[in-house]
Amino acid sequence: MNAPFAPPKSRNDPCPCGSGKRYKHCHGSETPPADTYVAPDPALDPLERARAAIRAGRHADAVAILDTAQAGEHGDPAALRLLGEALRPIDLARSRTYWQRVLDGAPDDPEALFFVGDLDREAGDIAGAIAHFERALVHAPDHPALLNNLVLALAKVGRLKDAEAKFRRMLELVPDALNALANLAQNLFQQMRFKEAVPLFDTLIERLPTAPAEIWANRGVALRMCAMLPAAEASLIRATELAPERPGPWRDLGVTRTQQKHYGRAAMALRKAFEIDPTDRVTEGMLLHTYGYEAYWKDFPRLRADVIEAARNPADQTSTHTLIVPFPFQAINDDPEIELAVARRWLAYECLPPSPTRPRRRQGDGRLRLGFVSADLHAHPVGRLIVGLFERLDRKRFEVFAYSTCKETTDDVRKRIVAAVDGFRHYEVVDFFEIADAMRDDGIDVAFDLSGFTAGSVTSVLQLRPAPVQINFLGFTGTVASPAIDWMITDPYCVPPDAGQHIVERLLYVEPCYLPNDAARRLSDDAMTRATYKLPEDATVFASMTAAYKIMPEHFDAMLDVLLGVPGSVLWLRDQMSTVLRRYELAAEARGVDPKRLIAAPNEAVPRYLKRFALADLFLDTMPFGAHTTVNDALFAGLPVLAWAGRSFASRASASQVIAAGLPELVVTSRDDYVTAAIALGRDRPRLAAMAAKLRATRDTLPLFDLDRYTRAFESAIDRAWRETPLD
Repeated sequence: MNAPFAPPKSRNDPCPCGSGKRYKHCHGSETPPADTYVAPDPALDPLERARAAIRAGRHADAVAILDTAQAGEHGDPAALRLLGEALRPIDLARSRTYWQRVLDGAPDDPEALFFVGDLDREAGDIAGAIAHFERALVHAPDHPALLNNLVLALAKVGRLKDAEAKFRRMLELVPDALNALANLAQNLFQQMRFKEAVPLFDTLIERLPTAPAEIWANRGVALRMCAMLPAAEASLIRATELAPERPGPWRDLGVTRTQQKHYGRAAMALRKAFEIDPTDRVTEGMLLHTYGYEAYWKDFPRLRADVIEAARNPADQTSTHTLIVPFPFQAINDDPEIELAVARRWLAYECLPPSPTRPRRRQGDGRLRLGFVSADLHAHPVGRLIVGLFERLDRKRFEVFAYSTCKETTDDVRKRIVAAVDGFRHYEVVDFFEIADAMRDDGIDVAFDLSGFTAGSVTSVLQLRPAPVQINFLGFTGTVASPAIDWMITDPYCVPPDAGQHIVERLLYVEPCYLPNDAARRLSDDAMTRATYKLPEDATVFASMTAAYKIMPEHFDAMLDVLLGVPGSVLWLRDQMSTVLRRYELAAEARGVDPKRLIAAPNEAVPRYLKRFALADLFLDTMPFGAHTTVNDALFAGLPVLAWAGRSFASRASASQVIAAGLPELVVTSRDDYVTAAIALGRDRPRLAAMAAKLRATRDTLPLFDLDRYTRAFESAIDRAWRETPLD
């Protein structure tokens, strides 16, 4: 096998492949072709002949020469060294014996300390290796091979910061050392300092045209974590070209495409990864998620059963292969106990470790500084829900700072958020440490994670504890299972007090419903009728304008039961790709439902999207993951919503809104009740019309839409969190 890197100047230098071995003991140890080796003159000194054999890679010949001469029996240090070196590739135990004899005679000998430390490392005694390498460096300071092996050992036991300092020292000594550059990039990658790692990976690729797949793959992940998605995809494609047999780059390519909403192409990459490694539950869970977006249900039940079973009983608690991605899992599961287990394991492996110390409370002017960090502070559901709250918070009591981690945008919601807050920080290239430092510099008292484990997660920022009080809010309807996050904002319906055992954070109730909303939403003034959207004038129109991944096959089947039970009714869906709509139509045909009864709404600006809800009769929510913001929009526009509540936060958030909108009779808890209620309501359009009229007439006084009332309740909850969070 040829070395993937150019050889170093000296065979005693570290191997550029990053193995931690000397070049002569790694890629440089390959035996030259037999016809190029000429045995030394037998008349020469045995030590000289042994050295020649070692230089030629003939380690067994060298050992035979030295054994015949009984070189090791005399205790000559030079002979002991040669025996230790010759035996290194072929007999580790004997090699260690001779190097230890060198140390017995010269305890501070750096070469012997190096070799014994290296043997410790290979035997798994990392602490012993570190001790030997550090002793050697005392007597051979800044020796490249010693530094290289020490930092690899330090990284092995998680001493990444110590290792980083040594890598940087190596680069000061040898600026062109590609192995040190590669190892420093990997070290920063392991520390999740992705923004700092990216330029190092870029330099490696520039200086090393033959860079291996691992460099391209790690660069791709680092770029993705920095929210640089197109560049990440290109890097991961290159990794799959170089190592098509490795599942990791295919999986990461699929995840990157999912974040770009390229679901069909994401599924292709994830399928490839899963074919290579069918034991990887991360891949399986993400493949299932993309299948949901594609309404590809052929193998859906089996994959879902596998993922849920892996979440309930992971085959190996220590393996990242058995992790389940928490956000997609909410779409297939409503058991909060399993959800907690999934969140705990994901946090442990995919986020920075929590800081052990809580920052001191600052002495300010009496106002609390609130810091909200999210990738969704724009015309995203989270941004649309929270902008009104930002505008109403009492500035005599609170200062508001926002930390945005998405691409810059100029949409109306973004403009309102920027205008509403006291300080706005934008990070197009995401760096957890930089954001946490900015929050500390701004003196944030209460920090809010508005993303949780959704796409663009920034939970690692709060893991660094930039604020004395930290809260999980809004974007992720579930626990993030972090001891660094003190509270989760919810309400007594979404998470009843007796369900708090499955939430790591303390429950911080905002009643009657945890969800804020935008009272300034404007419905279009455009004239629109059912004919505008090709809806039947006199039939019941059921709406379910939710993301495809939330519509489980059995839930779609339940909606088809409803259509069969209400003659002439139609199901009004969100606009989807033609392949998705065709799969819905085929599923309807299989149940005897005319596919023409499925109608897709076009993508439109928010004011038109809001107004058109009034053309429907009843919104059918999904289970176990409800259409939370869409439900809020439907109720705001005056459309009654039938909610099917489960056990988890995500499965109860829609029902909480329906109850706060004064329609508790529209909450059910089983499939049978869901179908029965929908059919009964669909056959009674006058009743639905009366509900809609009541919603519109009383909207501004309903608890769900009284934003001033919500704001005061939110402020009281924050005051409570500030009072009751213990000082560490």
